[in-house]
Amino acid sequence: MKSPFNTITLCISAAGLCLPLIFSTSALATSPLTPQMVQLNPGDLYPPADADFDWIQLTSNELLKGEVKNLYDDKLEFDSDELDTLYIDWEDIKVLQSHSLVSVGFTDLTTRTGKLLIKEGKTFIDGVEFDRTQIMTIIAGEQTEANYWSSKISLGANLRSGNTDQVDYSAIANTHRRTTESRYNLDYIGNYSKTDGDNTINNHRINTNFDWYLSKQFYLRPVFAEIYIDPFLNYEYKATLGFGIGYDIIDSSKTNWSVSGGPAYTYTKFDDVLEGQSESETSAALVVETVFGTEITDDIDFNTLYRVNYGSAASGGYTHHALAGFSIELTNMFDLDLSFVWDHINKPQQNADMSLPKQNDYQFIIGFGIDI
Repeated sequence: MKSPFNTITLCISAAGLCLPLIFSTSALATSPLTPQMVQLNPGDLYPPADADFDWIQLTSNELLKGEVKNLYDDKLEFDSDELDTLYIDWEDIKVLQSHSLVSVGFTDLTTRTGKLLIKEGKTFIDGVEFDRTQIMTIIAGEQTEANYWSSKISLGANLRSGNTDQVDYSAIANTHRRTTESRYNLDYIGNYSKTDGDNTINNHRINTNFDWYLSKQFYLRPVFAEIYIDPFLNYEYKATLGFGIGYDIIDSSKTNWSVSGGPAYTYTKFDDVLEGQSESETSAALVVETVFGTEITDDIDFNTLYRVNYGSAASGGYTHHALAGFSIELTNMFDLDLSFVWDHINKPQQNADMSLPKQNDYQFIIGFGIDI
């Protein structure tokens, strides 16, 4: 039988002395320096306690630290400390540990705020367990007004003097308020141009709407409104007020696509009319709208909007407002915005000088955007 012990003779030459050293080969086999001991079971890895970062562990047992941004349509937006913004399928998350407060929206449209922990198949907010399948949305931060609002303004301008004195400006602004139960939007687009003292372009459009969610994707729109000013289309102003319903076909942190519509009432005040003609017109209308936006890359967003208003012939008949644009991120705050706008009116109202406004207006707008 082979002995489990080996002998090495150690000699000290100066003294001429040799000593036998006996060691165990089985002890070396289990030495802490061997690979068998330094390998760890990945399933036993868990995020460390950390007061500065949120942590997630994927079902592949990979660990990421950073900041939870939001969860929409089963996609978690996570700002990794090293990998920038990631979009992770909710089902691929094994462990989630938030270091700060998050607001969690549930499928019954209630909301709770606290520190979220998902671990070992269980889910907790501030130590209180609940069913993970009931989570619909997650928004970073407390339920405060500041965390619900986001805004952006994009400005473009052209100033010229000399043989021709000209000033042009364009502006696109958006403000949104989003909670798990509701959504509010306010949009503005305007263009102004003056050449040698003569006004050549002057149009402004303001839209607003409020949505109340009845389920994860279906919502009631108790009110929507629009004010449109364009004297070159013979509109001193045109006001639309209505209500309707809507449906989010896609609602994720990366892509949004919704359709909505409903009955409305329009009031049109004309800028200049023939003698004897009415200076205003009221009409029942039907408004249909679709909005689509997606993140093409981490730095480029694409957004479109198409809104149709079916009214009486005297108020313009069929009209539409269409917008498509790219937003290119230059820094964390500043964007380069490229927008194409197409406004159409099927039956323009004749001016007092017998001229008839054109049915179509096209605009290409280049602006620099600021995220607020």
